[in-house]
Amino acid sequence: MYFKRIEMHGFKSFADPVTIEFHQGITCVVGPNGSGKSNISDAIRWVLGEQSPKMLRGGKMEEVIFAGTASRKSRGMAEVTLVIDNAEGTLPIEYQEVAITRRMFRSGESEYSINNHTCRLRDIRELIMDTGIGVDGYSLIGQGKISDIISNKTESRREIFEEAAGIVMYRTKKAESERKLTAASSNLERVNDIIGEIEGRIDGLKEDSEKAREYIELRDRNRELEINITLKNIETLEARNRELNAELAEKNAKLESLQNEKASADKKLAESRKKSDNLQNLLDESREKLMRSTGEINELISRDQINQERLGTIDSSRQRIAGELQSLSEKLKKEKANAYSVKDACAQAQKELEQIQDQLRENLRQYTDLTEEMSMAAEQAEQYKDDIFQAHSRINAKKAEAASLENLKETLERRKKQVSEEKKRGEDSSRDTLDILSRLRAERKEKEEELEQMRKDLSESQKKQAAGAAEEQRLAGELEELRVLTGQLSSRKKTIEEMEHNYEGYNFAVRFIMKAGLSGIFGTVAELIQVPKGFETAVETALGAALQNIVCEDDKSAQTAIARLKENRAGRLTFLPVSSIRGGRNGQAEVLRGEPGFQGLATECVEFAPAYRNVMEYLLGRVVVVDRMDHAVRLSKKAAGLRFVTLEGEIINAGGAITGGRYKNKTANLLERKAEIGELEKRLTLAEEKKQRGSRKLEELQTAAREARLRIASQEERTRSLEIDLASIKNEYMVLENSLSDFKEHSGRWEKELESIHSEQESSDRMIRELECQIKGDQAQIAERERDAETQILKHEAKKEEAEKLSEAITKLRIKAGACESRKAGAEEMTERVHRTIRELEAEIQQKESQAEHLAGEKESLETGSTELTSIVKEKEQEKAYLEGYIQDLAEEKAHAAKDAETFLSEKEALERQVGSCQDQKYELEVKSARSEAQMDSYKEKLWEDFEVSYIQAIEFKKKDFAMSPAVKENRRIKARMKELGEVNVGAIAEYETVRERYAFLTGQREDILQAMDSLKQIIRDMDKTIKARFKESFDQAVLYFEQIFSDLFGGGHAQLQLDDESNPLESGISIIAQPPGKKLQNINLLSGGEKTMTAIALMFAVLKTKPTPFCILDEVEAALDDANIERFARYLKTFDNIQFTLVTHQKTTMEYADVLYGVTMPEQGISKVLSLNLGDGFDG
Repeated sequence: MYFKRIEMHGFKSFADPVTIEFHQGITCVVGPNGSGKSNISDAIRWVLGEQSPKMLRGGKMEEVIFAGTASRKSRGMAEVTLVIDNAEGTLPIEYQEVAITRRMFRSGESEYSINNHTCRLRDIRELIMDTGIGVDGYSLIGQGKISDIISNKTESRREIFEEAAGIVMYRTKKAESERKLTAASSNLERVNDIIGEIEGRIDGLKEDSEKAREYIELRDRNRELEINITLKNIETLEARNRELNAELAEKNAKLESLQNEKASADKKLAESRKKSDNLQNLLDESREKLMRSTGEINELISRDQINQERLGTIDSSRQRIAGELQSLSEKLKKEKANAYSVKDACAQAQKELEQIQDQLRENLRQYTDLTEEMSMAAEQAEQYKDDIFQAHSRINAKKAEAASLENLKETLERRKKQVSEEKKRGEDSSRDTLDILSRLRAERKEKEEELEQMRKDLSESQKKQAAGAAEEQRLAGELEELRVLTGQLSSRKKTIEEMEHNYEGYNFAVRFIMKAGLSGIFGTVAELIQVPKGFETAVETALGAALQNIVCEDDKSAQTAIARLKENRAGRLTFLPVSSIRGGRNGQAEVLRGEPGFQGLATECVEFAPAYRNVMEYLLGRVVVVDRMDHAVRLSKKAAGLRFVTLEGEIINAGGAITGGRYKNKTANLLERKAEIGELEKRLTLAEEKKQRGSRKLEELQTAAREARLRIASQEERTRSLEIDLASIKNEYMVLENSLSDFKEHSGRWEKELESIHSEQESSDRMIRELECQIKGDQAQIAERERDAETQILKHEAKKEEAEKLSEAITKLRIKAGACESRKAGAEEMTERVHRTIRELEAEIQQKESQAEHLAGEKESLETGSTELTSIVKEKEQEKAYLEGYIQDLAEEKAHAAKDAETFLSEKEALERQVGSCQDQKYELEVKSARSEAQMDSYKEKLWEDFEVSYIQAIEFKKKDFAMSPAVKENRRIKARMKELGEVNVGAIAEYETVRERYAFLTGQREDILQAMDSLKQIIRDMDKTIKARFKESFDQAVLYFEQIFSDLFGGGHAQLQLDDESNPLESGISIIAQPPGKKLQNINLLSGGEKTMTAIALMFAVLKTKPTPFCILDEVEAALDDANIERFARYLKTFDNIQFTLVTHQKTTMEYADVLYGVTMPEQGISKVLSLNLGDGFDG
């Protein structure tokens, strides 16, 4: 057994798929720090089931998934596959090549598989247990493991020795046995608790069960008496109701006569009241008119008085206004005289201001012209200066440009020589490249053809394998479903058979008789018939309680069974003796055949043995089955004397009573159970046959799958080899083609560059000549512009002096204008104030004159209105006198009408009293009748609520010549006895039987648990012996190897391994005592760091000698050693020619002993890449 390869995709820094082949001998994985080389050993540890993120150098398990870089997206999954060669059968699995795969998703979900078959982590651990290659074994050793070996925790060293001794599996089984023993002990404790609880209950339940049986007998008799007493009470109430109905009819006739007389009196009273109401309305209207007329007269007199008062007020106001008008006219004359003097002063100020402003405008115009001329002269001077500066700048720039062009000419000459030499070298190289490309094309074509054929073969094999795997998975799923189905069907069948056997759903009396084993008992009616599907509800309804009747051989058998029931107070039953019972079919049913909805006689709808025909005809001979209710009603009118039952369970009895509806809780269906058992047996047989066929087919598919996997593995190996060869060829070809393409591209560029250099040289000469001419022109321009600038500066100075004088004159004029404007503003303000006063006085005079005119008009109007009011008052007083006479006449007529209404009211009230009395008597009779009806309904509801029978059904229980008084006495006696019994648990009968059976079961289970615990204890003792013997043998062997290897590695010295507690080797820690050459014997903790590491390596090698593991991964275990010790370490590795070593290392000395080197680099930030070096070959990507 050895590692063949590891495949990683998305694991830590291995973002892209990477495959590393493992070889015999020593393989070294090297690379700079941070390149990801230790991720390879982490991947091996992870795929073998490591669950601690810390052991994988992380904080969370999700960190093993590639997290992405600045240029690469993160992965959603990490996947590692470790392929192990198992040709020698070391691993307990049938495959010669074992591929262990682990996947992890960002959601936290993990998947494990062995050879592409999904499995559990436990399956992988059991597969590699005691082989030394587990995550806790000694085949994966890193610096952390070395630290554990040399740490103070001596117990942690036991893991390595236990793995080497091969006792991990025994320890696991021992731990499992101890868990089972603990669980069994807990189960025993729970069973003992339950048994103790049951023992305290069983005696009480037995007493309650006997009490319940007596109670059931009393309850059944009480039910019979209660039903008959209730029926008797209903008969009495029906007779009383008939008498009350007769009296009620008489009262109704009398009440009708009185109501007619009362209606006539009501009519007369209404007419009289209507006349009185009309007179009252007229009287009210007249009185209202009289009141209005009186009010109007008073109002007119009041208005006339107000007019007279207003006339006096108007005369006073007119005199006051005349005085005010005279005063206002005098004020107006004075204000108009002031206005004329103020107007003259304002005109004088305005004239003086206009003269000053004209002079100021002329001076400002002259100043503006001078300013513009100054600005133009200054701007022109500045423009000449800018022209001079720009000319100097152009001259400097052109001189610099000319110097730059001279330098460019020299550079172009040097570049021309360089390009010519490069072109010659490229032409020589391209001829060699063309020869190599020709050879590679032929080789690539050959490999591609072979690879294409191999891929076709592989694809075909994979398709067949996938189809087979899908079919295998489908069959496995179907088999699992069939297994579950057969389990469910068997469980259901067993449950129903137990229910049939235990007569569940039957009353206690039936169960008692059927379990008594009496001779002559054939079974219950439900047992002896078979009902076709769809007729169960109809037959069950038709038979009702008769389903639980027991069919027996003869009268003697029935008498024996009844005697047994009485002896045990087990209840009452109906027995049907086959020898004496008589049945017969009703001939009326024949006329119904062919009618819509007719399904047949009930005896035709069930199957039974011929011996029971009389029994079935007795029970069902007069029952017809119909599909639905409307057909049943129609057919019942054609055939009297038959019972009709529908498929949904409605019943029409022979007397016409109809029963229907639905029970809240349907009881167990006794008829369906037998049919279901037969159906279950058929389904079980079919399922078992299908399961056997599927198992055979699955075995064939699994055999074919194993062969396909071997074939695919071979094809994949060859395909990978061809792909590697072809990739190498393509890579080399591409490199050469790129080289050739680069030459062609460079050749063109070289030609163009030479042409460009020549063109630029000519252009530079031409530009230098042009620049020299332009410099001369710029120098002449500078001299001319300097003369023009001097002229403009002198002109600007002269204009500036003239402008300053003019500015002083303008300032003086502005001061004079300001003083003049102030005088003018004062005069204008005074003018405005005088005019405003005049306007106000004129407006007030106009208002007073208007008021005087208004008062004169108002006085004239009031005098006219006063005359008119006097005339209207006289007319209103005449109208008032007429209304007072009319009102007196109406009052007398209304008094006569009110007297007539009182007479009619007295007659009506007398009749109402007679009607009320008659209605009270009628109501009393109706109440008595309703109370009687309610009592009857109450009794009928009681029948249903207490006994679940309708009134019509209860009539069937009615006893002839039923004596009420003795029945009441017996009923009281029964109730008294039931009361004496107190609270009764009817379920105690069944509960007692259940508890008794459970007690027997639990005591048997307790014995089984005790035996199992004894067996487990013996297994644990045997395991301890085996573990102890194996550990002792392995440990002693390791002690010898350790001393020998320590001496070899250190070049002398001694070392010992000791058990800390020899009396308990199964749990004892292990101490290391070492004596390097030239030192005293001492504990390992007193050694130097390098000595500790060498001691730990010696111990590791001793364990590998004791029980060699096929392969071993060492991750920088020699990091703490110097070169001399690394030499000894590497040299000793070579002695293990039967172990496949893979080392992650930085040490050059270790690399020198390697058979294969793998280099891990990180060409792209965060992405690891693997290169391999086989012996003297070069690196392969």
